[in-house]
Amino acid sequence: MSVRSRVAFATGVAAAVGAALLLSGRFEGSVVLALLLAFSIRTASLAALVDAGPILAADALRGLRGRVWLAPVWTLTAAAAVARAGSPELDGLRGANAVAGSALAYGPVITVAGSWLALGAAILALITWVELGAETAGAAPGRVEAPSPVRMLDAIGVLAEAALVVTLFLGPQIVDGPEAAWWVGGMIPLAAAAWYARRVRLPDIAYLPALPASLAAVGLGLVLVGGAP
Repeated sequence: MSVRSRVAFATGVAAAVGAALLLSGRFEGSVVLALLLAFSIRTASLAALVDAGPILAADALRGLRGRVWLAPVWTLTAAAAVARAGSPELDGLRGANAVAGSALAYGPVITVAGSWLALGAAILALITWVELGAETAGAAPGRVEAPSPVRMLDAIGVLAEAALVVTLFLGPQIVDGPEAAWWVGGMIPLAAAAWYARRVRLPDIAYLPALPASLAAVGLGLVLVGGAP
């Protein structure tokens, strides 16, 4: 790995640690900071491969282009959650979900509809996962795969984004066992959906900004019209 790739990988590891501390409630922080850290993990895992062989480098560049398209989607999604909760702080948002109820079930009808649309956009952003590596032919057939640490960092990034989605729309304050179990339970189907999407190699429609960005934008608009619970 080159110096640039090592820096990218180290950046992703640091983002993973920071995102885990914020999303678990160990430290206070804003939704913007949590989004930045969670988004950076998978982005850094792709950036760590830009100096790899031609197959991995091509996949990494394709994935980085997808991350550029998905950045506005995550921003609009987080904005919808913040507008619904009435607080830009992560603790305030978790508190709103604990007191006012799940963003997907409680509040004005328009607000709930907007939350569902924003959740749909977030799920599309979450399941967009580039398969790193491909089968090779010729004199040396086989499979070119990304290094194990990079693939592990990519998987950690998926878990962090799933945790962010749960925190934005479902997760209450994690102060006891039942709440922690409920929060983790929300992550399981999201992570499973992302893993399944990786296996079936979804078409590149997930990279197009129109569909997920439109869902997130309409969702944010409805939440702003409907107001917080």
